[in-house]
Amino acid sequence: MTEIIQSAWGIVYYISDDWPRYLLIKRHAKSGKIEWVAPKGKIQQWESTETAALREIWEETWLPINNLLLKQKVWTTQLRSADGHWTLNKDVTYFLVEYSGDPSSVQIFDGEWYLGVYMRASISTIIELLYYPDMRELIRTAHLSITKQDKRSQIKEDFLKKLD
Repeated sequence: MTEIIQSAWGIVYYISDDWPRYLLIKRHAKSGKIEWVAPKGKIQQWESTETAALREIWEETWLPINNLLLKQKVWTTQLRSADGHWTLNKDVTYFLVEYSGDPSSVQIFDGEWYLGVYMRASISTIIELLYYPDMRELIRTAHLSITKQDKRSQIKEDFLKKLD
């Protein structure tokens, strides 16, 4: 029986000028291509999916964990593939994670195939940078969720001000 790898990803964003901006990592894929991805990695036996997502974001970006707020699980999928060169059996859980710190403090260290970080990407830039259609759709869904949350928060704030 083939082992199924459990993996957690973090779609990291922050709000700038009332709009979400996203973090992507530029890396060498195993195929040799350069690609942009969200922070991600394998879940260790001792940790929850949520803990793994936060740990992977920290390991790959050095963003302080106390500045990361896990907002919601966005999507879980199973990746199963065999093309003659590799086999992939992976369960992947994606989380929406808000970063409350200074985006200019993001740094990348040289390791694990990483080439850089793009922290100030707008939704249109993200869609252009991502290679995989399912990831583009996931980011679109996350973006809609974030903007709806912000609208609900603003409506609630306006309502509470009227009560004062």
